Amino acid sequence: MASLPVMRAFDLCGEDSSLWTDGGREYGLRVAATRPSRRERSDELARIVEGEIIPRLMLVHQTCAEPEESRRKIPLGPEATERFCEISLNGGRDSLLAVIGNLLQQGVSMETLYLDLLAPTARRLGEYWNEDRVSFADVTIALGRLQQVVRELSLHGPLAEGAAHTGRAALFAAAPGEQHTFGLVIIEEFFRRSGWRTWTELSGETEETVRAAHSHAFDIFGLTASCDARLDQLAPMIMSVRRASRNRDISVIVGGRLFLERPELVARVGADGVATDAREAVLKAEGAVRQLARL
Repeated sequence: MASLPVMRAFDLCGEDSSLWTDGGREYGLRVAATRPSRRERSDELARIVEGEIIPRLMLVHQTCAEPEESRRKIPLGPEATERFCEISLNGGRDSLLAVIGNLLQQGVSMETLYLDLLAPTARRLGEYWNEDRVSFADVTIALGRLQQVVRELSLHGPLAEGAAHTGRAALFAAAPGEQHTFGLVIIEEFFRRSGWRTWTELSGETEETVRAAHSHAFDIFGLTASCDARLDQLAPMIMSVRRASRNRDISVIVGGRLFLERPELVARVGADGVATDAREAVLKAEGAVRQLARL
């Protein structure tokens, strides 16, 4: 049973934290079975940190329902970032959450935690890699621990008012071959706090995503892609999800670096629209549901 300061700060001291492990493995991020070249690893890490993690961390704080005006604007500087990097690399989830919990108890706002601690830590980990201070695997595991922190804050933080009453459901998945799913965690959190029931398929396998699509009448299918390595698989994946869905009017929204840099691909893969960030994804999804309700 967990009794971390972060849970005490939210008055949830008895909550079980066993969901953060899966057979002893770090949850959420996977290291490639084959070792890529240094250039490939550097490009991939830069894409993940700059294109996925930092932007979404900078957006997610806006979903938090805590009264920010009741918390002091306590700044967190480079020393805090360096310390958090060290813990993310050499410690574990509980150690990171203990730091977060202590900061919350001191009155640090959620906005400050996301913008001045978690986002700079993700960025600094990328710099560590470029400086040859850590390995690619080390950074991948550390980013996985940051993902766990975001998940924990999501589970134990306050929900948006009326969040459980919309009746809307969304399925999210990464494009086949995507090795990191941190961004999906943040997108799912945006929808959850907006009152959606959510399911995120982390396997990266089309078959598993199609199976999930058939399990419930989802209103929205969200697909993210950061590169075109398996571009030819996206259209068949979307078509298979539509065919398997229990909702014949399911809307498909795509996002991620690939579609932002090449918007012409949205129509090519058979999607209904594209979102530039998690906030816009929620707005477009709700608009699509309202439009269908009027038909």
